[in-house]
Amino acid sequence: MGTEALDKAKQARVAEGDDGGFKLLSTGVRARIVPVGATLVDEVVAGVKAPRVPLFMNEEKGREEENPLDPEYLRQVTEADRRRSQAALDAMIMFGVELEAMPANDNWLKQLQFLEKRGHLSLESFDLTDPLDREFLYKRYVAVGTKDLMEIGRKAGLGAADVEQAAATFQGKS
Repeated sequence: MGTEALDKAKQARVAEGDDGGFKLLSTGVRARIVPVGATLVDEVVAGVKAPRVPLFMNEEKGREEENPLDPEYLRQVTEADRRRSQAALDAMIMFGVELEAMPANDNWLKQLQFLEKRGHLSLESFDLTDPLDREFLYKRYVAVGTKDLMEIGRKAGLGAADVEQAAATFQGKS
């Protein structure tokens, strides 16, 4: 089905009062929130490996032992936990939010680039010419607000505590 046919079908649906399940998110962007497969969320979270517990030489016992209280190790554990939450959040946003449409202009991207120029944000891992990267950036930083994360998390089958932990790492609008 061509783009023109899809547009006509969408216009007919809207004329009949069927909005296709789209609603206004807390940011004012129209989107549909859909369930995300639990396996996907589990896999992306599992992809962030835990740091290795460092060893120290216990002179009294004459052997090496684990030191789970090492400050650098504790910092790495905290960072791994943050990355796991971020990975879950990214998967839920990418797969759980269907935009009605991307914005007609790139003002939102120019604003993100402004923040990057100021050192507040890094876009270096994104290809700004790739439509999928651009869609993800728009969803992540513009379309989805903190309030929307609760509904996305519920539809992904996460508990309230899991969603709140992921939301704590969220840098979007509320």
